[in-house]
Amino acid sequence: MGNGYKKILWGIVIITFNVDLGIIKILPPFIGFIIILSGISSLYKESQIESFNKAKIFAIIISIIAIIGEIMRFFSIELSSFFIFNGVCIVFSKIIELLMFYKLFDGSIEYLNDNNQCDLACENIKKLRFYIIASVINIIFLNITLISNIKILNIIVLVMLIILRTYLMVLISSFKNVVV
Repeated sequence: MGNGYKKILWGIVIITFNVDLGIIKILPPFIGFIIILSGISSLYKESQIESFNKAKIFAIIISIIAIIGEIMRFFSIELSSFFIFNGVCIVFSKIIELLMFYKLFDGSIEYLNDNNQCDLACENIKKLRFYIIASVINIIFLNITLISNIKILNIIVLVMLIILRTYLMVLISSFKNVVV
């Protein structure tokens, strides 16, 4: 299972820190989501925990959304003419991402409980609650930002996203160390 968590960790790094070189994106986010999908698939294959299977479905959806976004960006489709669609798509992808990570943690907590590591499972339940609350707040700020275009809120949403993804990387790394 450690290999699955390692893939998920690298996928989160890629979706968080992607670099543009003009028109070309080095490691676009959809590659990160596909790597996360691969990691979740191997977790499900090894454990047969249903939450991992549900997380895999959400990973497929978010990967498709990210691929469509890259295709639209690559062909320079002007998103300002699709502003409502663009806003809905962004918020929808953040909600799907939240559900994917929720199911991933739910499966990991179930795995810990099944292997008599209940203290660690309870500790991760608290961490999962924090992540959910912070993510919902970030999604709310994202909605306000999309509607009002307040510059400071853009910065807050971006900083919160980076902090949340870093938090995810730390949590995934701790799972990787427990199950190896």
